[in-house]
Amino acid sequence: MKSLLTTLLFLVLAANARLGVVLSFTVIMSDSGTPSSLVDGPHSGLPTSNNGAQTDAREQEAVYDIMRATGNDWATDIPDVCRGRWHGIECMPDKDNVFHVVSLSFGALSDDTAFPTCDLARSSISPSITKLPHLRTLFFYRCFTNNPQPIPSFLGQLGSSLQSLVLRENGHIGAIPYELGNLTRLTVLDLHRNNLNGSIPVSLGMITGLRSLDLSCNRLSGSIPNISFPALSVLNLNQNHLTGLLPTTLFTGNSLIKIDLSRNRISGPIPNLTNLKDLILLDISYNTLTGPLHSLSRA
Repeated sequence: MKSLLTTLLFLVLAANARLGVVLSFTVIMSDSGTPSSLVDGPHSGLPTSNNGAQTDAREQEAVYDIMRATGNDWATDIPDVCRGRWHGIECMPDKDNVFHVVSLSFGALSDDTAFPTCDLARSSISPSITKLPHLRTLFFYRCFTNNPQPIPSFLGQLGSSLQSLVLRENGHIGAIPYELGNLTRLTVLDLHRNNLNGSIPVSLGMITGLRSLDLSCNRLSGSIPNISFPALSVLNLNQNHLTGLLPTTLFTGNSLIKIDLSRNRISGPIPNLTNLKDLILLDISYNTLTGPLHSLSRA
């Protein structure tokens, strides 16, 4: 009897003959837990027991700049951004009891979220983000749809701290900056559903600890570069204009759980994936791939 995994793989592979179905997924990865000079846990912009702690003055001014750039001028009335009652910002104190900004989130995910919204007509990502040396998470959702702009290359300057970069459905245009490869501590890179074009930069291969890569629903073209991500669990490149062969190096890590390369123009043979023992979803439908698929069923 075929295993459930074998049956699932057949369904999403068959679309190369125009018979299959498309399965989509979203995975939110947690913080990697990398040690830092900060102590205690993140505080979500709420009063804490650290009564004497104050936000680093330079970081506070940077947050004011970032908020003004997204149309949130009200933030400058908050005397201490880490101790104010404000969701969308998380801070942690250092050993000297000074708060540092570790997470910034913008955009209304639902009626239940309280992240600062963006002025769609004039929002931008302020260069002052580079003045937050402890920033681990940066999240923008549907913030620039009426003011299309490229992903700023200066985000690559956050390489010493940033672990999660999520720029979803923002209407970003242009190419993926080569400088994003400098974010070598990233575990999550999510650029889903923008208007990005050009090729996937080979510099992303420098992010060896990446666990989730989502470049789906863009206009990326050319071949997938010959790079590897040994820690990768989730790979989503679906709905682009990618061509050429599938590089075998992309599947050398044994941590992959979900792979979605559907709705591209990828051709050639299907690589040997038998080392992917934890694979749950493989969707390579709506391409022009050929040849046999080696058995992936578990014993």
